[in-house]
Amino acid sequence: MRRRIIAVTPLVSLLLFLFSGLYFENWPLGWTFFLLIPLSLILLNRHPIKKLPEMMPFFSLLVFLWLGFGFDLWHPGWLVFFSIPLVDMIIERKISPRKLVALFVTAAYVTYGLIEHEWHPTWIVFLLIPIINTIFFPQKNSFVTFNGNDIKAKFRDIIIEHEHVDKEE
Repeated sequence: MRRRIIAVTPLVSLLLFLFSGLYFENWPLGWTFFLLIPLSLILLNRHPIKKLPEMMPFFSLLVFLWLGFGFDLWHPGWLVFFSIPLVDMIIERKISPRKLVALFVTAAYVTYGLIEHEWHPTWIVFLLIPIINTIFFPQKNSFVTFNGNDIKAKFRDIIIEHEHVDKEE
């Protein structure tokens, strides 16, 4: 049954596209129905809940485009992108310090925007997330370190040993 639904999804998308364009005269909304094709592949996966954090960027984009093209709700529609990290935290059931920084900065941005009605220049506060995380909560393996002995060993393996093998041949 799963394969049948996936097989019919392009035709359903075409039907919804034509219906939206011809009946509602809203062709931009109709184009978004073609996103149902990859959406059906994602939703009809064997373990969709486990893969939900990976799928959230696509879902958020889909909802954002539907709100924007269909109902001209671009401004509050961008809020659906906050569901990406939120779903990730809910599914994983843990909040790392890095995610907590992102959550705090986002909450500060939304709070300030709602109070002061000033959204445009204040989006720059999102640059604080990588700055704070890099300084206080660096990821493992985020920096490349070289040891003098490692460089000598690599040099010996690549240059000297390789040259020695070439001379023997």
